[in-house]
Amino acid sequence: MVSAGSQSGGRGRENRGWFSAPGLGIYATFAFTLAGPGGLSLLSTAAGVAVADTLRGWTGETVALKWPNDVLAGGKKIAGILCENMVAGEKITCLVGIGVNVNHRRDDFPPELRERAGSLRLLTGREWPLAEGRERLAASLAGWLRRLEAGGATALLRRARSLSRSLLGKTIAFHHQGRLWQGIFRGLAADGALRLETEDGGERTFHSGEIAG
Repeated sequence: MVSAGSQSGGRGRENRGWFSAPGLGIYATFAFTLAGPGGLSLLSTAAGVAVADTLRGWTGETVALKWPNDVLAGGKKIAGILCENMVAGEKITCLVGIGVNVNHRRDDFPPELRERAGSLRLLTGREWPLAEGRERLAASLAGWLRRLEAGGATALLRRARSLSRSLLGKTIAFHHQGRLWQGIFRGLAADGALRLETEDGGERTFHSGEIAG
């Protein structure tokens, strides 16, 4: 784990910037290797569950997953995840970047983010120790990766589906490769992909993309 008190070049999906207020959040990247490609499709799912479980266990607050890699609390984005992989022969090196808004006040966010971004402090009304949060996050991620390596995909998916149930059966807009889809969120497939019931009554699965809003 490499962590920073602030980032000058933090980024999220699609090379979007990740606002890293100095000394207020957890900004960490975890690096590890996989023995084979079997766990790659569920890596983002494992990271999302690890973050959600960390925040729930730490604060006692209810959190939710917004596929594929946002964690919400109180209806606002409180954490984001970016997974990248480098393949060299049989060796797969995984990088999982995680940003968590912890002790931010509303005015600590840029004006354009204040309606969408949340923090543990805004949610609970108190400050939280960053060092403890990093330790809890590292332990949670390592635990879920070990379970995944040991064949625990079923337990991981069960937990991810539970954390995503707030969207289940609801109509969503979904961006994928420059196209906007409308449909009903039907949960997660066995490989962690998003299941979308399309307007014609069919179903599509997506391994990348983003839920709008």
